[in-house]
Amino acid sequence: MEKTKKRSFDINTWLPIIFFVLIAVIFGIGTKGTLFTAINLQSIFNQSVATIIAALGMLFVASMGGTDITTGVVVALGGCFGLMAATATGASVMFIIVSILIGIGSGLLLGWANVKRKVNSFMASLALLIAYRAVVNLMLSNNVYYLPDNLYVLNSFAFKVIAVVVLVIVIVYIFHFTPFGSYVRAIGENEVAVQHIGVNVDRIKIMAFVISGIMAAIAGIFTVARLGGTNNTIGSGFEMKVMMALFISGIPVQGGFGSKVYKVLFGAPTIIMLENGLVLMGASGGLTQLVRGLVLIGAVALTGFIGRKFANVGVEEAHNQKFDLPDDSGTAPEAQA
Repeated sequence: MEKTKKRSFDINTWLPIIFFVLIAVIFGIGTKGTLFTAINLQSIFNQSVATIIAALGMLFVASMGGTDITTGVVVALGGCFGLMAATATGASVMFIIVSILIGIGSGLLLGWANVKRKVNSFMASLALLIAYRAVVNLMLSNNVYYLPDNLYVLNSFAFKVIAVVVLVIVIVYIFHFTPFGSYVRAIGENEVAVQHIGVNVDRIKIMAFVISGIMAAIAGIFTVARLGGTNNTIGSGFEMKVMMALFISGIPVQGGFGSKVYKVLFGAPTIIMLENGLVLMGASGGLTQLVRGLVLIGAVALTGFIGRKFANVGVEEAHNQKFDLPDDSGTAPEAQA
């Protein structure tokens, strides 16, 4: 009974909700209620859509203890080549197809560099970010591509609500109810232990980077739809916003079983609400950046402290996981005690 109570009232479980409510109260008072007007709440949702989608993908990489900072530039790259393909072929659907293919390709390349060439995921994604941004600048230096008229439906409120709900359901199922999702989190806890039960860790890691790339591409589709086109600055700094959405919600920096999808659903709106509230209060761009940085440092520090304080809870959960993904021989490894 005592262990059950400790798990039920684990503060790490409530941390994203606490952050969300705290930011809402602070800026609700600071803006004298303007934050909660119907128009502004819809604006917060519209700005949160891309962040939520990209963060759902990056969650797979973060839960392994890895890093993917290509999210923003994949938005730009997918938007650039997707709209180029749609313009060249006259087929609007090519925008979506090409964007997603670029997300898959980026995830495969990043996963290959990290897994097969043993390049640190941060350094590999940083190198790709620089290279991709150079390509975008070269392609869009003298050109602007606009969204086809029949694709503006992607920016409708109803379509975005449906898309987010469907994507959340899919990611929740994959992350929490499949062996793959368990392995991704287990790698963050102890990669060597996962290897010892016969799991193809390299394959799991590459798949995680691919999912991150796909979700970044989908986020890019909605970003381009909201802006009506693309230019060489689109997606700049977006990856930092996505990382803030993860870590401000209590996703452990080192990964592991503390990673939960519901935390992302609170973290993304929290960071957007923070920025929106600062704008409504008349804060300058520099001050907004400063506050974002301080909040991120505080959130990561608090998450790390809580993680150490309640480490026994995470360890117990890790020991209770069942690893039943078939190994390369086609047989399922036994569950670990």
